[in-house]
Amino acid sequence: MSIHPIDYRYGSHEIKRIFSKTNWLKLFIDVEIAILKALEKEGRIPDGVSDEIKRLVKGLKIEDINKWENRVKHESMAVILAMYEKSEEYGKYIHLGATSNDILDTIMGIQIRDAGNIILDKLDELIRQMISLAWRERLTPCLGRTHGRAAIPITFGFKLLLFLDQLDRVRTALTNAIKLCSIGKYSGAVGSGVEIEVIDGAHIEDEVMEILGITRARHATQIIPRDRYAYLFSSFSILSSILDQFGREIRNLQRSGIEEVMEPFVENQIGSSVMPQKRNPILSEKICGLSKVIRGFSLGWLENIIIEHERDLTNSSFERIAIPEVFILIDEQIMTATEIVKGLIIKKDNMIKNIRKEEPWIYSDLLVQIVAIRGGDRQKAHHRLREIISSRGSFEDILHDNYLSKYLKENDLEIPILLDKCISAAKIKTEKFLKELSKKYGVPLRN
Repeated sequence: MSIHPIDYRYGSHEIKRIFSKTNWLKLFIDVEIAILKALEKEGRIPDGVSDEIKRLVKGLKIEDINKWENRVKHESMAVILAMYEKSEEYGKYIHLGATSNDILDTIMGIQIRDAGNIILDKLDELIRQMISLAWRERLTPCLGRTHGRAAIPITFGFKLLLFLDQLDRVRTALTNAIKLCSIGKYSGAVGSGVEIEVIDGAHIEDEVMEILGITRARHATQIIPRDRYAYLFSSFSILSSILDQFGREIRNLQRSGIEEVMEPFVENQIGSSVMPQKRNPILSEKICGLSKVIRGFSLGWLENIIIEHERDLTNSSFERIAIPEVFILIDEQIMTATEIVKGLIIKKDNMIKNIRKEEPWIYSDLLVQIVAIRGGDRQKAHHRLREIISSRGSFEDILHDNYLSKYLKENDLEIPILLDKCISAAKIKTEKFLKELSKKYGVPLRN
């Protein structure tokens, strides 16, 4: 029975599979087998034990675990006992020298590694698609807006640089954070490793982690310190907020009265159950809505850093919920943003119309700078132009102003030239930025 929308509405199968109970059980067994293999290599147990146990527990199912957990009320011991039950005389070696979180934290490290690589691949694809769109629209004029009001014209390609800059930066942070959390431990009840009586506990830990394809935590008590995960999931919150910002931009540009872009809208899609004409930005709205959930977890990651003594259990229930949810919802956000970018409809005629509505005064900034460059007083130029605009004067009144006319000539007020300046400036920055980023992400730029 599906209850949570994550079960049926959000996230890809590949991400969900990583956090499924079936995969968790597989990884639990994998970690226990890796420990046995390392102990064999160190001569602590007979050779061949790990292979025999792996063969004997091959058919272990969740139902077998549930039977034991209902009885002993301990999740890890339920798996250990279920393995023991099937492992004949070899079962006595299972979980030797380990504590529950040697297994559980190591499972989490493997899950973060695997799910993190999927997220990074999908984020790369989003960035590549956005680079291509920005390059294609690098000369498409659109209105710049500050405080929700008309400002200097830019290009749509230039507008997208804001999101590309942030996505590229958070991608670097995520890469580091995923590596930081792709770790495990095998060091016993308080982290000292006394249970396996080794002089160099780190050596056998390294053996285990090498088998599993992750690295050993530099230090751990009974659990791995939680600052690592706070760093990772704070980075996810930042990524989610960047995607939220992108979604909000698309929503605002799709508003009635602006209509500069439109989300993809497939044939037979319905926008409203009552208004047949509606074409709502539901993809962007989904991105924005999911960000509230992801950011809502932010404080919990910081609070999880605070663990009493060598461990308590206050972090566990939060992590059980938040880790898979954040990965699944981030996955959904990235896939949705990529769908928007790939299918975005650019309404260039409306972009020009919206610029025309705000001309000529959107170019007053340029006039202030021209006056200053030609030897005038920038502050006086700003004041005189503001007076003309406030009195509802015309653009031509500039040429009749005693001060401004000393520095501004008729050809300085030609709208096409002023718009071309705005486009040219945006184009130069856009092309330079995209050429740098295209090399990093392997995106060919075609004119």
